[in-house]
Amino acid sequence: MPTYEFRCNACGNKFTLMLSISEKENLTCPSCGSPKVEQLFTGCQIKTSGGGCDTPASGFGSRGGG
Repeated sequence: MPTYEFRCNACGNKFTLMLSISEKENLTCPSCGSPKVEQLFTGCQIKTSGGGCDTPASGFGSRGGG
C-alpha cells in the first residue's frame, strides 16, 4: 500500500499515511478532524534488489541531447 504525505489547510498539521487510493476520498486531519487536507507531492523511492531504497537522480528517464 502506498504512503502519502498530507497537510491540513485548517490547522497546518503535516502527516503521512499509508492508505489505498479509495481511502484518500474520505480523509480527515488526525489532529483537528478537518476534511480540508491536501496531498503534498514528494519524491518517490525505488526498492533495489539489495533491499535498500534509492531515489532516482534528476532527469531520470530522460535522454540527454547535444
